[in-house]
Amino acid sequence: MERRILFITDEPNFLVKAMIKSLEDANFKVQVADPDMVGIAHIENLPEIFMVYLDGNLNKFNGTLVYLKKLLTEDGKERILYLIGNSMELEEAYQTLPRNLVASSFKRPVNVREILTKLNMLVADDKASSTGKKKILVVDDDSVTLRTMKLWLSVDYDVYIVNSGMNAIKFLMQTPVDLILLDYEMPVVSGLQVFEMLKSDFNTKDIPVIFLTAKDDKETVMKVLAAKPEKYLLKSMEPDLLVKAVNDFFKGK
Repeated sequence: MERRILFITDEPNFLVKAMIKSLEDANFKVQVADPDMVGIAHIENLPEIFMVYLDGNLNKFNGTLVYLKKLLTEDGKERILYLIGNSMELEEAYQTLPRNLVASSFKRPVNVREILTKLNMLVADDKASSTGKKKILVVDDDSVTLRTMKLWLSVDYDVYIVNSGMNAIKFLMQTPVDLILLDYEMPVVSGLQVFEMLKSDFNTKDIPVIFLTAKDDKETVMKVLAAKPEKYLLKSMEPDLLVKAVNDFFKGK
């Protein structure tokens, strides 16, 4: 991913300007834009990284957030969104943007080093390396979920992503992993069918599987648990809680 950022802010103050300078000093090319969906739509060669600084009258940001939601879900390109604001502003933004579309949110006062850590991890080479970290395979047909899961977990783990059950089977024939996070509901070959194939194969039967599900109703939960995975996690979980659940799983081993 390129080191280019679209920084969306309303009337940049001193702190915003200092943050932008820090990003530029870290070799990121920052393009500043007003929260104006029409203006953003006319930007040529739009950066893949969006950073929205929420401040003041959030009504000014509503149209922009709706437009960013469309870009993140409908145009087929890999894009990443970060939000910056106070607790109230972030919660209000989540009324427009589903949480799983936001790679990370940062509360003011902003820790620029934390932001740079996330950004540098994002643009780092995707090739697998011998880091000594535990290896996790995330299987989901939704590209946004794959990107966000990789972003959340890559600080502590080597994370691989595939977009279908059959691609997961092919991947595991070549690359062993320590944990599989498997979407329970996928088209063509469901998560349950993939789970059964994994458990019937000598080479993959001992790899622990945690199901990911978007539903928490009793019927769905009972179906998930009936397959006897290691556990299940809700896709709607906050990033910190999801990462903690994975950390706790490995600590229990």
